[in-house]
Amino acid sequence: MKTPILPLVAALLAGVAGASEAWSTNPAEAMQQAAARKKGVMLEFTGSDWCGACIMQKKQALSLPKVQEDIARSFIPVELDYPRKKQQDEQTKASLETYKKSYGITGFPTLVFADAQGRPVHTVVGYSNPDQVMQDTEKAAEALKTQQALTAKLAGQLTEQERRDALVQLLNTVPQSSIRTFYKPALEELAKLDPQDASGIRAKLNRKELLNTQREELADTFRQKNVHILAEQKPDEALSIMDGYLKKDGLLPEVKQAVLMQEVNLLMQQNRVNELERPLKEAIALLPDSFEGKMCSRLLEKLPEIKKERGQLKPGEEPPLPPGAIRATKMIVPPAPAKK
Repeated sequence: MKTPILPLVAALLAGVAGASEAWSTNPAEAMQQAAARKKGVMLEFTGSDWCGACIMQKKQALSLPKVQEDIARSFIPVELDYPRKKQQDEQTKASLETYKKSYGITGFPTLVFADAQGRPVHTVVGYSNPDQVMQDTEKAAEALKTQQALTAKLAGQLTEQERRDALVQLLNTVPQSSIRTFYKPALEELAKLDPQDASGIRAKLNRKELLNTQREELADTFRQKNVHILAEQKPDEALSIMDGYLKKDGLLPEVKQAVLMQEVNLLMQQNRVNELERPLKEAIALLPDSFEGKMCSRLLEKLPEIKKERGQLKPGEEPPLPPGAIRATKMIVPPAPAKK
């Protein structure tokens, strides 16, 4: 099954430029070269004059010869820059914004490893040191190799069962977030060959989308109700809002756990340590192996020590810090997303 370049991507390939000499300055040419060499492309989404993590990653990792050589074995690197001080013409800005939307970029830096058609095979968000970049490049190279083999296989003559199995392998190889956009033809064909969703791929996608929706609704609700302000001024009211939110029907365990973590943070800020056991245990029971679940487990283990340390403090009063330590910023809800 041959998958054409998406019209959106094809339009973008026509002229987004602006990279250092060591990197490609033309995505269209980079993908053409990748196709000729049976390679992929690595798209770096960066803010070269304002994003500290981007600047550090470029200087400390991506500019190193050993890292560039590692990337070049399987990918042609392309820089997509979103500066704040550097001047760009309106056409370039528009193309970059469309590219950003197409790949679902929500933070910088982001590395998108893709095939010669622009279809992602591996995505990395946030700063990575040299070793991490090379590890991700290796993972991406393996995913690209598998994706290319399956794409070639699907272009041949297969039975329905063989096509179904190959499609399942393909969609399990690539990033989930890219399937509905970049692998839509494969998903649609699989839906016909597997109408009952025995592979579970559509159910997994639907759950992921529901989780993202519920997380956005949680953040919006807490912002609208000014929970971050109430946490300082009327903590009991803030806790009441959180408890009420937990009673909503259909909440996924990840979202419930996030709300319980908010309760734990607020109770810690108020030094109401005798009330911590319940939300900690509830959060652990939901998803014990998640990052939040493990964090709550550690807090629960240290609860006697925490009670001893904070039990005599006034609400909002912090225990003394070790020499040289910096107090963490309190944050109840994430900031509102930037307006598009």
